[in-house]
Amino acid sequence: MPNPTGGFTGSLSPDAVQTAIDEAMYEEYSREQQPQYLSASDSFFFKQGDLPQLAFIWDEDSNVGEFDKTGEQAEILDTDTWVGNQTKKASQKYTKQVPISDEAFRADGIGKRAQIGFQVGDRARQTQDKQAILDTYGDAFDGSVNTTPDGDALASSSHTTLKGFTVDNLETGALTPDNLWTQVTSLANQQGQDGDAGSHVFEGLLVPFLLYKTGKEVMNSELIANSAENNLNIFDTDYGQVQIRASIFLGSTYNGNSNANTSYHLISRNHMICRKAFYGLTTTMISPEYTNTDSYVLRSKFHETSFPGSWTGYLGSNGTA
Repeated sequence: MPNPTGGFTGSLSPDAVQTAIDEAMYEEYSREQQPQYLSASDSFFFKQGDLPQLAFIWDEDSNVGEFDKTGEQAEILDTDTWVGNQTKKASQKYTKQVPISDEAFRADGIGKRAQIGFQVGDRARQTQDKQAILDTYGDAFDGSVNTTPDGDALASSSHTTLKGFTVDNLETGALTPDNLWTQVTSLANQQGQDGDAGSHVFEGLLVPFLLYKTGKEVMNSELIANSAENNLNIFDTDYGQVQIRASIFLGSTYNGNSNANTSYHLISRNHMICRKAFYGLTTTMISPEYTNTDSYVLRSKFHETSFPGSWTGYLGSNGTA
């Protein structure tokens, strides 16, 4: 293999192999323990699947439309139905390689070798979570990473169905009880590809971590949240099984898209936001006899992609109104 240099060596970390120190202060995080943390492996918010090849190719389906009114002995009309809008999404390889000199491997007195393995595993999961979220929900209003097969961003007021109808799954209201009901109604009224009634039940709410408190109050208060009225909160009574997720990657700290801190997402179980893996995380320790620099090499990689297969079963609000 090529000549791996750097990584963990005695010259870079003399304290680990020469100087007596009591310990190194290795960082640990509780990112995945945040309440209702969304991970890339969440099978409700991401439709999971395997990729037999390096790209996923799909079509949308037109459906068949409503039945026709037909008179007695009148000719029964034929209905066309087809697939179209072929779209392809390539899988992406992600890698991390850390050389460890033979000297550092042998002389490590502070557990750095083991810590590297732990850190690589953590950063693999973090990368998977961040990329899956930013490439789909985080990009929903911009469409700079992925569009739906009709060429629009995932959340758009002008989706075009295969049969030429327009579907609007973009809202602007901030996260309040009244605005959320407007959005739930829009999801219930959402048309299918044939322009006829589809309709989806609100079953998932995804927010940037900044809006998690608001989301919980709106969804789980016994009475209507932030109101002096004594009315029952329909989101707690009729929609009590809604799955709420929050992500730090949707907020402006990690998401450069406009309105990152105010945008949020509603889904039904019928959404088509996908994560496809060509292969999962693999880690190999290459021994020094196979390198030209007498170094161990810790090599990790995974190969996957995330994208919206279509707009159905999804609604996004940018929270600006």
